[in-house]
This record gives sequence, C-alpha cells and structure tokens, in this order.
Amino acid sequence: MNRKITLLKDENVLSSLTGLIESFDGMQNVYFGDLFLTNKRIFVVSNKLINVEVSLWFEGEKMGNVGHSTLIVGEHRITVRWTYKGNLHHFMKTFQQLNVNP
Repeated sequence: MNRKITLLKDENVLSSLTGLIESFDGMQNVYFGDLFLTNKRIFVVSNKLINVEVSLWFEGEKMGNVGHSTLIVGEHRITVRWTYKGNLHHFMKTFQQLNVNP
C-alpha cells in the first residue's frame, strides 16, 4: 500500500508500516492500511471497505507507548496488530525518540 501523503513544509516521514491497525479513542476501529510516523503526527490511511484518513498531531498532547506495539497520543491509542510491510521495531523506537513528554 504505502502511498504518498501530503506533508507540511517542515514535516518529514520518519517511518511507515502497512498492516492491521486498531485505533481506540472511546470507540474501537480496526483498519488495514498504512501508518505513517512523521516528526509532527501519526497518520493512518486505509482505503479498504471505507476510505479513512486520520491525523494524530503531537503538539500539546501527551505521548507514550505501551508494550511493543501500542502508541498513545493524547486520548488515542493505536495498536499495530499485524505488519504486512515495514519494521515495527524501528517504528516504535523512532516514536519513543520523539516522546518529549513522558
């Protein structure tokens, strides 16, 4: 899948994955699609069954990770359930390096 996304002028893609992604923000959603990590946000893109594009911006949000495959940005919890393409370990390590407010 890994498609191009529109980035802000000072935004860079640091890592990306394609796979089965679960999102929880009070309601659980499961997507098969791409998960992009930039220096500014996590971006979820899925075009299977329904088209979904979700940006979780880091600015002003608490960030953290739980276990080896779950990321938390504010009230949103993103869990990578299965990876089809990409390196989950690299993705999680890069996210941890961005985490400025533990």
